[in-house]
Amino acid sequence: MQDSSNQRKDQYGGSIQNRSRLLLEAVGVLVSVWGGNRVAVRVGPGGTFNAMHDSDPGPLFDYVAGQLNHFNLAYLHIIEPRVKGNIVIHENQGPVASERLRPIFKGKIVAAGGFEPRTAEDAIEQNVIDAVAFGRHFISNQDLPRRIREHLPLAEYDRSTFYTFTPRGYNDYPAYSSELATK
Repeated sequence: MQDSSNQRKDQYGGSIQNRSRLLLEAVGVLVSVWGGNRVAVRVGPGGTFNAMHDSDPGPLFDYVAGQLNHFNLAYLHIIEPRVKGNIVIHENQGPVASERLRPIFKGKIVAAGGFEPRTAEDAIEQNVIDAVAFGRHFISNQDLPRRIREHLPLAEYDRSTFYTFTPRGYNDYPAYSSELATK
């Protein structure tokens, strides 16, 4: 959908409506088979990974969020622009994409990208989002829901093990125990 990659000149390129057409058609087919409550869409309004970007992402994703209301989706999953790939690039930035799309999209919103337990709780309490998806913290904390619920410290993750072809760093972080915490 983003104009940095969509250079088409047909009904799937050019205007925001045309660049959104493929996504909306695909969602329509999925919803016709599975029902909207079993389909979700993930968008990255500020995405710049692999040189992706849009010259004016606000109107593009505002339009997409508005159109997705027609499908009664299970949720809209928003990747916050404070991350680029697996790196946090804007440490203290709030959930700006979710804040922008919340008034437009009428269904549930799940956000991802740079959240810590406290910032996730804050965004949910402020009704900016309905849920948070954690990635990097789940890699290093197999018991993340327990650690968040019980306010236990999080194990540090090792970025050098992300997206590799070995199991190192994916399944070798231990669950929390008081013995580990005192080491």
